[in-house]
Amino acid sequence: MLEVAKSSRAITPAGSVPIAGHAMRTESSTGVHDELEVHVLLLNLEDTKCCFINADVIGVGFDFARRVQATVHELLGIDPALTIFSVTHTHTGPYFGLSAMTGTKTEAEAQYEDEVLDKTIEAVLDAAKHFVPFSDVVVRQGEVKGFYGNRNGLDKPGDEVITVLEFRDENGKTVAAFVNMSCHSTIMNPLETRLSADMLGNVRRELAPYLGVVPLMSNGNAGDLSNRLYRHGNDFNELKRVTSGIAAHIAGFHDGASLCLTPVRYHEVGFEVDYDTDKEALTEALAKLERQLSFATEFDARKWLLSEISGTRRKLAQDHVHVCLNSTILRLGDLELVIVPCELASAFGRQIKRSSNAKLCLVWGYANGCSTYVVEASEFNGGHDGISTRLLRGQAEEYVARLIQNLF
Repeated sequence: MLEVAKSSRAITPAGSVPIAGHAMRTESSTGVHDELEVHVLLLNLEDTKCCFINADVIGVGFDFARRVQATVHELLGIDPALTIFSVTHTHTGPYFGLSAMTGTKTEAEAQYEDEVLDKTIEAVLDAAKHFVPFSDVVVRQGEVKGFYGNRNGLDKPGDEVITVLEFRDENGKTVAAFVNMSCHSTIMNPLETRLSADMLGNVRRELAPYLGVVPLMSNGNAGDLSNRLYRHGNDFNELKRVTSGIAAHIAGFHDGASLCLTPVRYHEVGFEVDYDTDKEALTEALAKLERQLSFATEFDARKWLLSEISGTRRKLAQDHVHVCLNSTILRLGDLELVIVPCELASAFGRQIKRSSNAKLCLVWGYANGCSTYVVEASEFNGGHDGISTRLLRGQAEEYVARLIQNLF
């Protein structure tokens, strides 16, 4: 039996809340431009169930992901490894349980986390009442150029491939959809104080009329991808231009291969890093960044420098660093999903996908927790991602090699 079900709930916080994503924004929210939502896609694949979840928040801690997995297992009996909680990574939403990154959690963050958990489980239980059969999973895939790319340079390669999986019934009607694309949700001005689902959340809304269903979004290997070098502005008009344009391109994708999604197998891949902080090197780096900031006048330059200074100060505040990149490789017949709790650089994502022998391999980032950027050693020479990562030079390559070794 092959069945699929979907549901959603609004998770927009009530009242004014701090907004995550930009060091230069210090104000709390002043309103809501568009709702934040959590979406659920349940699969029943010959009596093996999977639960895929995506929420319009910037990231979640590992503890929250485990709470979701444990609750879904308790209520529906789904193997915790087959429940995936992922995020769109909007930078115009509230702080949300980023304990893996900050080591702290305020009372308000904990309360909002509980609210999102409750809404997520509501959506999961609602979906479980509305399974419908599907007979085919059709891949529609293409590159969408001109809206986003590698944010560190127009000459640097990125990953603009977008994949849509359409679940179709025996009459060819699309009854559910899953979309995988790789980009930071950072179209909006970093000083914007109205809440928004930003890029991926609004691509989801723009796609619904074309697909006939609201898809579940998944952000991929987006560590160095954004629309930074492609934007015409950074307001809600630009958000509309970009997301409607991307959706229109996706609507033009042609039907490709059909996928068989059984049997269901998975590997859990462990990777953890521990090291003592090099306070002397970080102090020198911080002084250099602060000198650069004193001379910077251009808005984007100041935004990046403030972000890098904030990240460097966070590193300096720690005597010891522990990074957890425990991941899951999920093989659903012809489909291999590489599920990673980090911001993976696009070069690594392309490498993983090339290494898979599956008919289709997708990287699913920002999933089951969010720990750090995973950046090539070559990007440790002053790029934003190399400054922000909590890994040491070369450890990203070790992590990606371990993922590749565990592909089916």
